[in-house]
Amino acid sequence: MTTQNPNTACMCGSYSFEVPVHEDVSGDKVWQLKATGCAATTQSKFAPGHDAKLKSLLIQAGVGGHPVRRVVRDTVVAKDAMRVAVDLGWEDLVRDGIARGSS
Repeated sequence: MTTQNPNTACMCGSYSFEVPVHEDVSGDKVWQLKATGCAATTQSKFAPGHDAKLKSLLIQAGVGGHPVRRVVRDTVVAKDAMRVAVDLGWEDLVRDGIARGSS
């Protein structure tokens, strides 16, 4: 008898980056959060097709030169988009996408 893995959160939902929008009249910097918006659960690392969502997010961050954050529980790690891609084994795909300037 095989035991199935319990569903866990899709990994793509833990990544995001921020884009500066403007500085308001009081001098506060206003940012827009860019994320996959994923709330899926899966028995794998990614829900079907969600690895592509994350690759696209990494390319967008890389094109804009924005650091990518990964939030897992109460820990936040920020890295360059290419470093995240290397960690995930997607170095060539993300590098090519960044060079093209699009996902």
